[in-house]
Amino acid sequence: MPCVELLDIPLPAGPGILRLRGHVEDGVVQEAEVVTGLMHRGVEKLFESRDYRQILSLANRHDWLSSFDGEVSAARVIEDALGIVVPERAQALRLTISEVCRINHHLYWLGATHERAALTDALDRATGSRMHLMITRIGGLSVDISQEWIHTLPLPDLDLEPPGAGVAVLSREQAIAYATSGVVARASGWARDLRTYVEPVVRSAGDAQARFQCLLDEIRASIAYLRSVHLPDGPVSTKLPRTIRLPEGEYYGASETGTGINGYWIVSKGDVVPWRMKMRTASFNNARALEAALPGTRVEELPLAVTSFMLVTGDMDK
Repeated sequence: MPCVELLDIPLPAGPGILRLRGHVEDGVVQEAEVVTGLMHRGVEKLFESRDYRQILSLANRHDWLSSFDGEVSAARVIEDALGIVVPERAQALRLTISEVCRINHHLYWLGATHERAALTDALDRATGSRMHLMITRIGGLSVDISQEWIHTLPLPDLDLEPPGAGVAVLSREQAIAYATSGVVARASGWARDLRTYVEPVVRSAGDAQARFQCLLDEIRASIAYLRSVHLPDGPVSTKLPRTIRLPEGEYYGASETGTGINGYWIVSKGDVVPWRMKMRTASFNNARALEAALPGTRVEELPLAVTSFMLVTGDMDK
């Protein structure tokens, strides 16, 4: 009979622990169960005591490797609900910064420390922050960024051969069944990408190596996009009323982040704070898919297998 093991794996994008409960026989995982909720911060309840402007700072902090995309995702739902038209320059800058942050996110998981530090410094010079940019405002951005800054970005040129061939294979059918997103979905052959301005990077092997290869390919695609960006003239913000109230009703919006799909569902009673606000985080679904991918993985390969799923604890446990 297989023996029962309890494995606690510190996540690279900690602080936090991913707990895997399952059966291991002869050093090979036979079954795996993902145990989440070990670092529950109650952020969805905190949303209900913050006005719509303050919500953006909370949305920024659950996935700290895709923090800018978190604040933009929340702002877009509110903007769509109110019918706010974001200035063209602000829209272009949001996409530009999002792609810079995507590269920054992917470099983390590839272990490209030097290249990531240079890009983080560039973000700091433009926004005043290295990690939690917090420049998104409902209706636009709080700061303008020049075209010259884009032209002088230290974009990486990586030539790596990722490891992980045959490790933690997730089939296309399994990726769909677990509603995965981001690189985890696309490396398994599911071309799921909410961005309409770039071609999705898709691979079919579904193993750890394919996920790392997708990271490299997406960095190259983001670099190609950044080299083609031309910012339109105009303002980067919209004048808003002193208080913001969403009309009574339900609203949902989703955006593609470096980690995957980030969605927000808001229920409004017409107050200055949401009656209910729920997040759909990429790491939560992607973590659950480990149950399908880990059987057949050797114990010594678990750190590589888990790293290839790019899980962020705050994004997974909320």
